Formats: sequence, structure tokens, C-alpha cells
Amino acid sequence: MTPLVSQQTGSKVLITSRSNILPASLYCNKIVPLENMEDAEFLALFQNHTFSGAEIREHSLRQMLEVIAEKLATRLGRSPLAAKTVGLQLSRKKDIASWKDALKKDNLSDPAKALSWSYDKLDPRLQRCFLYCSLYPKGYRYGMRELVHLWMAEGFIDSCNENKRVEDIGKDCFSEMVSVSFFQPIGHGFRTYYVMHDLIHDLAESLSKEHCFRLEDEKVADIPCTVRHLSVRVESMIQHKQSICKLHHLRTIICIDPVKDDVSDVFTEILRNSKLRVLYLSLYNSSKLPGSIDELKHLRYLNIINTSISELPRSLCTLYHLQFLKLSLEVKSLPDKLCNLNKLWYLERHGSWINYPYNTTLPQVPNIGKLTLLQQLYNFYRKIHLESLHLGWSYMDDINVEDNLHLEILEGLMPPPRLRGLTIQGYRSAKYPGWFLQDSYFENLETFELANCTALQGLPTNAELLGNCCSLHLRNVPKLKTLPCLPAGLKELSISKCPLLIFVSSDEPEQHDQLENIMNIDQLASNLPLITHVGPVSKTRDIIASEFSSLEQLMALMDVDMSRIENIRSVIEREEFVIEDSINAWICCHKERMGLIYGRSIRLPLVPPSELTKLYLSSCSITDGALAVCLNGLTSLRSLALIKIMTLTTLPSQEVFQHLTMLGDLEIKSCWCLRSLGGLRAATSLSDVRLYSCPSLDLARGDEMPLSAEELIIFYCVVAANFFSSGLQHLRWLNMVGCRSLASLSIGHLTSLAKLELVDLPDLCFIEGLSSLKLHLVSLKDVPKLNAKCISQFRVQNTLFVSSPLILNHMLSAKGFIVPEVLFLRNCKEPSVSFEESANFSSLRHLYLKECEMVSLPGNLKCLTSLTRLDILECPNISSLPDLPSSLQHIRVRGCERLKESCQALGESWPKIASIRCKEFI
Repeated sequence: MTPLVSQQTGSKVLITSRSNILPASLYCNKIVPLENMEDAEFLALFQNHTFSGAEIREHSLRQMLEVIAEKLATRLGRSPLAAKTVGLQLSRKKDIASWKDALKKDNLSDPAKALSWSYDKLDPRLQRCFLYCSLYPKGYRYGMRELVHLWMAEGFIDSCNENKRVEDIGKDCFSEMVSVSFFQPIGHGFRTYYVMHDLIHDLAESLSKEHCFRLEDEKVADIPCTVRHLSVRVESMIQHKQSICKLHHLRTIICIDPVKDDVSDVFTEILRNSKLRVLYLSLYNSSKLPGSIDELKHLRYLNIINTSISELPRSLCTLYHLQFLKLSLEVKSLPDKLCNLNKLWYLERHGSWINYPYNTTLPQVPNIGKLTLLQQLYNFYRKIHLESLHLGWSYMDDINVEDNLHLEILEGLMPPPRLRGLTIQGYRSAKYPGWFLQDSYFENLETFELANCTALQGLPTNAELLGNCCSLHLRNVPKLKTLPCLPAGLKELSISKCPLLIFVSSDEPEQHDQLENIMNIDQLASNLPLITHVGPVSKTRDIIASEFSSLEQLMALMDVDMSRIENIRSVIEREEFVIEDSINAWICCHKERMGLIYGRSIRLPLVPPSELTKLYLSSCSITDGALAVCLNGLTSLRSLALIKIMTLTTLPSQEVFQHLTMLGDLEIKSCWCLRSLGGLRAATSLSDVRLYSCPSLDLARGDEMPLSAEELIIFYCVVAANFFSSGLQHLRWLNMVGCRSLASLSIGHLTSLAKLELVDLPDLCFIEGLSSLKLHLVSLKDVPKLNAKCISQFRVQNTLFVSSPLILNHMLSAKGFIVPEVLFLRNCKEPSVSFEESANFSSLRHLYLKECEMVSLPGNLKCLTSLTRLDILECPNISSLPDLPSSLQHIRVRGCERLKESCQALGESWPKIASIRCKEFI
């Protein structure tokens, strides 16, 4: 597409059409009628489809079918669509009788007749599923999973195979239609959607017109009274209210597009239709689902993903036939009696980002074990299709309490042995159930996680249990002391909040002077108060408390006298947090802990298998030497995270990093004693580097940074002005938050830089080299000393985030500055904001205001003639809207009660938004 975008001379656009009348906007200066294919070419195309799939091994059968194929090809009128449709249908059943039957059909040369013949060959069950697709408009992108769920809810798919789930049968039906080209797959990002050819869609419409109807603004015909399935694509539902309410056989309502008007009255009428099986809403303009939803006694499918509904009534729990409940992110809690819906198969919560739906974690479901979704716990072992299981108990803070009832529950549960993933959370017994210790109980367990298991002291002793495990996660297992030999195929290892897991190499220093050097934390004592001044104090306090807790557990394990740390305890537990006293207490605590770690007679290294690709270590103890031993030889390692490791002072040498040829991602967070990045520069594939709250780290020069770095994030560190003075030619994204001692920043040589985010930098005054950069995204927040001359040099191509109207207007008034497509104003403290009227707003499409204290919006919004979307979020002081540009198509208001009230049907602002197609008020 590059020649077309650049409009190079000689570029052409080729468009195919079934009509020789084309829109004037195409400026088409030549129409070339497509000639029919030659007979030989057409036969080759037809045979390519007819003989696709399983190979015919019997030579004589192949020859006879080829003869029939030649005769059929002459009757298809050289139509490529007919060749594909008929050919793929024949390829499913390669026998002479079926192919000869096709010879008896007339008019297969007409694509419509060929499609009709192919439809007749479908199983009646598939025919019903196919006709249902006419509810969607031409060009619609079908999702296989969504469509299968709708078919299931309508009762189109019956489970005729007790060993196969209904959903799997539905997917087979869909795949069968894909195989005969009724659907065609298209890639869209990371997902696959399916489209239907216009002629195939015409066939579905013509055959389903008595039962399926698509209500559209341009379709003014009355809705047939026989209609059972209705889809809605109108701007106003009110004018169609009477027509809809007369449909006494209605089983389905699917809202494809959002509507403009208040649909609550129409919806109330719809709820009186007790025969409804499927209800799919879009942009329903209320935060509450009506309590009268319980009138839909036969409802099997309810989808409110694309709505603002956040509250579900208790009456929902009486829809005992409900099988599918799909919620939006706005739903934060579920009714207590939801467990009464014992026929519920799917309970999901979805979000979306630019048309990409994604699943999210559900709110807590009380008594979820009663739901059919889990298919009755007493029959759990036989649920052979279950692939992943999460067993969770409510986590209690008292880690010393052991609950033997947990062991009894786990012993009796006995999940199916074909599980691929198992998570045990909140388990409070020191023992594993008997079935867990059987050598070959799990046939192919790939992912295993222990979380908040406060009594377990080790992993299961049987090696075969984790023999196929490729992902092992240990999170908050405070009494865990040792690890067994890790499985050879392990790809991911995550250890977090296991304070008694201590990894020390055999050659670590024992001499007192070397230990003193390791515990030299003078730089920490001077830098930490600087960072705490701009960063969240609560996190600093939590880290100090966590270090003290780890010391207590270690002292208890080693039977050390606790009285020597009472002074430290009194400071840490003090209600008033004094940063200097707390830091001194932490230093004393840290020295005690390091002395115990290095004084142990038992020294265990961490030696993961060589195929490991991801390593995450947090709130455990691993020394400098042990980390070098751990990383040495991990040639497949792609991601490394070191979080709250207070025993680290330096990363391994170049000799270690030069072998990590696959390492692409590194995160280091709250490693307070880390002073050096060691030989990190030798990691030649490292592209993403994230450094958070490492106050001892020496970032005075950039020669420790890998030259391959593309994304660099630095939070709450002390950074010298010359840190970026050389190298980093591949850097595309620089994000700095809460850093100190950075009066100037020289970035002109970072020629690949596209994203620059600078937040909470109280010392930054000037940025050098801005004029040479083409930045796609810029974010400036709380940079109070940044001077006006510097600000005026910014040029932003796509997205701009700012918190200060002063900074924004410095940019707007700069000569040649063009406001980018997306403008975010967030955390603005000023009571009023105005935009520089002389600025160039021609590219602005999306204006986003969030968490601002202003009492009114800029009065000149009407001048933003290209604006199509306006978001106003958590701005409680705004009470009304100014005049808005006619180009606006979408407005979203959330957390602004006064403004929301003004935007209601009789409110002050309603006339200004009445014509806007998409309106969201949350």
C-alpha cells in the first residue's frame, strides 16, 4: 500500500464489481469487462475444489470421478463461484452416486442455483443455522464462538454424542459451512473472523424471510407476523415500537447497532414477551437492568456486553433456563442467588478495545460450585473435557492457623486426571491429598500454581507429578523452604513472597570485609528520601514492613533471639511514618537479615533447566553469585523479572549476559540495594528494559544500557543529565516517572524515538534535541520547571497527553504546531480551561478529559470541526455542555453526575447532543 499512500506516479487502484455502474466518488475512467475463463482453465479450477481434502487412493474411482467432473464443468457456465460452491460440496463425499446426482440438476451455471443446490445438500440442522445468519447485514464479520453460542441457545444444536460437548458439535457445524465456502475466514489482528459472500447472503435472506427479519432504517416494509428472530439496526426504536410488540412468536432480539433514543419504554414492552429465548442488547441507556427481566421465563441467552448496565437485579436469579450470561466490565458484583441458575453454561465478563473483545476476570460468584458451569462437583472426576481448574479458599491474614478441613475437601474433590492447568489458592493445610501424591495421577499437567498456601513447606515429593510441567508459579507460600529438582521441560518459573527460600552459591564471600562491602548502603540512605518525596510513601512503608517480616520468619527458622530487633519493631510499627527513622530502621533490619543469610551453613543455588524462557523472582532471597549461577547457560531465556530482591547488589558479568542471546525483556523493581547493572550491555537482544524504584542504582552514564534497547522505562530512580548522552540508537519509547536530579535531558540523537512520556519530574528544566524528532506520542504531566521555549519545540503526530493547560497552550501557540489526532487532558487542577483559538485543530478527532477539576468545558469546542469523539470521565464539577461541533458522532460521560443529569432528555444539555448517534452515560 506504500505507493498508494505516497501517491506515486503510475499507482493504480483495481476494483472488481458485479455492476458496471460505479459511484462517482471512485473517479473510474475505464471499465474492463472480465472475459469468461477458457474451458481448460475452468476445468482445472473446478477439479482443484472437487478433489480437495482426502486423497482418493483407488485409481479407477479417481478416473471415473474425473470423467463426471468434466461433464459437470461444462454445465457450470464458467462461473468461478459455481465451480467453488459445487466443487467443495462434492469434495465432501467422493462417491459416484453423489456426483452423478449433481448431473441431474439443471441451471447449475446460475450461481444462485448452484448455491441453492449446495444448500439443499446440507444437513437440516446446518440449514437452520445457516438461515439464522441472515439476521446480520451483508459484510458483517461473524465470530464463530458467538454464533455457535446463539445457535445453542436457540436449540438448533442437539447433543447426539454423549462424549462430545454441544459447543464442539456447534463448532463442527460451523466448520462444515466453512468447508463448503458458505463462510470465508479473514484475519483481523490476532483474531479470525468470517464473512459471507453477498450472493450467499441473498440466498439466506430469501429462504428465511418468514422467520428472520432485519429491521433497518431504510427498510420501511412491515415486519411479517410470522417472524421469530429479529435483529435491529435503527437509530430510533420508538417509531418501530408497535411493529415489534405485535410479534407474538418472537424468540430473538439482537441489537447490532446502538440506538439514539431512550429505549426503556420499548424494552418494558419487550419484557412482556415471555417466549423470548435470546436478548442481545447494545448501548442500553441505563445503568440498571430492569427487575421485570424475570418475566422472560424461557430466556436462554442474555448479552449486555455493549451496554452501560452495571447493576443486575435479584430477579435475574429466577431465569432458571438461562444458559449464557455475558456481562460488560461495568458489572462489578453479582446477585447473591446467582447460583440458583443451575442450567448456566457460560458466565463471562467482556471488555473491548477498538473492536477487539477480550475476557476478563469475573466478580466473586457466591456458591459457584452449584452452577452447572462446573457440571456438579460430585461428578467432577468424570469431567474429561475440563482443562484448567482453579481451587480457591478465602485468604486469611493469620498464616499460623492450619485448617485440616481444607485437606478433607481437597481429598474428596479429586479433579479429572487430564487437567492441563491447576491452581490451588488459600489452602491452609501442611499436607497434600493422597491422589496428589500418586506418581502418574495427572497425565499431562502443564501449569501448576500455589498461591497463598500458608502452611505448605515444600512441593510434592513425587517427581512424576510435575514431569510434564512447563509452567510453575509459587506465590505467597511463606513457609516454603526448599525446591525439588525442577522438571527438565520447564519453560516458566515464578517465585514470589517466599521469604524462606534462600539461594546462595557455594563461593559467596564469608569474610567480614567482603560482607561489609555487600551491605554498603550509603547511597541508598541519601537517595531514598529524594525518591519518596515524589513517589508513593505507602509503597515505601509496605516494603520496609515486608523486609522486617521476612527477618522475623528467618530468625524463627534459625532459632535466633528476637529481642535484638525490638527497637526496629517499635519504629516500623509506629503509626506516624517518619521517613528518616524508618529508613534507618530498615538499614538495621537489612544488615541483620544479610548476616543471617550469609552465615548459614547450608548454601543452596537455584539451577533452573536450560530450556527456561521466563523467570520471575519477587520477595525472596538470591545473592549476586547465586543469580549468576542461575542465569548461566539459560540460552532460551526471553523474559527476566527481579522484584523486591534486597539481597542483590549487582547484576551478573558480561560473560553471563553474552550467552543470554534470546533475552528480550528485563524488569527490575524495588531492588533497593542494587548498585550496578553489571554486564547487562552484553545482552544484545534485550529490547525492553524497565527499572522501578532502585534508589542505589548508579545511572550517571548510559554505557551499561544494552545498545539494542527499544523501550526504556525508569520510575523513581536518580538519573544524571548525561545518562542519555550516547548510544540507544534503537530506542523507540522512553518513559520516565518520579526521577530526580535530572535538570536537562539530551535526546536529539535518539533518532528512532517515537513515544516520550515524562511524569512527575520536579527537577527537569530543559530537553535538548526536540526539533530533530518525529514523535507519535508525547505525555507531559507534573513537569513544573520545564521552560516555555522547550515546550514550543514539541511536534506530535498522533497522541498528546498533558495535565497543564499552560503547557498545552504553549504548544498551541507555537508556530507550525498541529494538534494531533488524539488529545488527552488529565488531572488538570485549574477551574477553567480555554484553547488557543489560533491553533490548528484540523487533525483533532478525539478529545479526552479525565479527573479534571474544571467547572466548565472550553467554550470554543464548536470550532473543533473535525472532532468525532468526546470523552468526559470523572470530572464532577462540570454541570453542562457548551455548543458542540456538528462532526461529533460519539460522546461518553462517566463519573460526572451533574453533567449526566444535564444530558437527560429534558436537561439543559440535551438539545446539544440529541443528534449524536452514540451516547454513553455511566
